Amino acid sequence: MISLQHIFSILFIFPIAVSSLNILVYSPAFAGSHSNFLGKIADTLTEKGHNVTFLVPVVMIGKRDECVNGVKLTKDVVVVEAGPETLSQQSGDINNDENLKAFWKAHMDSSNARSSTTWFNIAMKFACRHFHSQRDVFEQMKAKNFDVAILEPISVCGLGYMKALGIEKTVLASSFTFFDVVLPYTGEELDYSSTPGAFGSFGEKMTMWERYENWMVNKEVNMAQEDMYEGEMEAYRELSGKTLPDWRELLPSASLFFVNSNSFLDFPRQVLQKTIPIGGITMNQKWIKEQKLSEDWEKILEQRPHTILISFGSMIKIRSMPNVTFIWKYESDDVAFASGLSNLHFSKWVPQTALLNDPRLSAFVSHGGVGSALELAYSGKPTIMIPIFADQIRNANMLARHQGVIHLNKNDMENFKKTQKAFNDILYEESYTRNARKLADVLATQPYSPKDNVIKYTEFVGKHGPFPAMDPHGRHLNYFQRHFLDIYAVFALFYTTIAVIVAAVIWCIYRKCVKCLKVEKIE
Repeated sequence: MISLQHIFSILFIFPIAVSSLNILVYSPAFAGSHSNFLGKIADTLTEKGHNVTFLVPVVMIGKRDECVNGVKLTKDVVVVEAGPETLSQQSGDINNDENLKAFWKAHMDSSNARSSTTWFNIAMKFACRHFHSQRDVFEQMKAKNFDVAILEPISVCGLGYMKALGIEKTVLASSFTFFDVVLPYTGEELDYSSTPGAFGSFGEKMTMWERYENWMVNKEVNMAQEDMYEGEMEAYRELSGKTLPDWRELLPSASLFFVNSNSFLDFPRQVLQKTIPIGGITMNQKWIKEQKLSEDWEKILEQRPHTILISFGSMIKIRSMPNVTFIWKYESDDVAFASGLSNLHFSKWVPQTALLNDPRLSAFVSHGGVGSALELAYSGKPTIMIPIFADQIRNANMLARHQGVIHLNKNDMENFKKTQKAFNDILYEESYTRNARKLADVLATQPYSPKDNVIKYTEFVGKHGPFPAMDPHGRHLNYFQRHFLDIYAVFALFYTTIAVIVAAVIWCIYRKCVKCLKVEKIE
């Protein structure tokens, strides 16, 4: 079977001239990492000379400015401000601080996975309904005659919108390494027995219980997500067209699926030909290497033989390591609790990219968002990852398998011995530094460029998409057909029938023999 990658290798040899495309990138404002990912895609295509519009419906009011600034080069940015339902829901807590605080204490598992996403799903439904009600924005978008639309399937609100606009060439782009809920509908089943789900808490080697939990927690999240999709579909059908397709039809109709994954970094798994990895698209290696530190930061790095950049932590372990300089990104002015710690430097802003690129920075402590995980992998810096919620646990396990990262459970931060051991190991066990640098070398010299993938594949979709022939028929098969259970059942019935017939014949022969023996005995 000829895959899209094979076709594309020919295109690299015989390039086809592609005129500027009109491209719509749909990026709801709810999290900076998601907007930065989609913003980088938009900027990459803008830099190539395409006409890109960055459409931003506001979902989380407190994230508005951060998400709008997700683009740097793309100038056509259209913001749809929050509606009355969103304003009411987030009144008094526009940054969603209460929910975020709860994640510090909560442990996400199959018993609470669905309820953990309730607030977010409601916010997305409210935002979708308001977005589709803004008909002036709709007409503005329709007048641009877009060739291609790019959007993240964390919501199907945009898919309904693109269909209403008449855009047939769509590209899904997930800022996660993949997005579980979408996979069954695109025909790309995930094997939960050996592949951690997006919200899984385990690595690839799982016990029977861990395999069950890996499957169950993601099933619960997916069910909550599908419920949100239903609410969004109700909104886009009511406000943009009653005949708009079901979201189950819109997802597989996408021409391609960009995923924020890297084959040399992520857990191995089976993928479709139209799943294109672009993990690392936010990494500009040339720009990173050009970053310079100010004189103040230079002085801090020269103070001690080891320096750790940390965004959260415990005073106990900092006090216990006087020969290590700690740089703590801390946004509050209340730092009285750290009085007497000469090896601790607070800063509301840190030049993180430049610090990670500096050999004097010994290690880093991160929560493990996929953006941070990729940045760490490319930097070659040994790291302690303390994931808090969502996909961060999976990301920590993903990097830990390359043996350049230590995964520390957030609940273990109060355990002095475990925490101190993690910091001592990351600083003094040379294997972590060696393995982290080896992974960075692999990523720096990988045989494909995430940036080129975005440009070439998007242009290919603009010229030739959509690709209905790449929609696998397997996604239409039911569970019994997909796992050959119907065939097994037929064979089981056949052999059972044969066995019954043979048994019946033997029984009849036996009865006949017994009868004959009785007759002979009587005679």
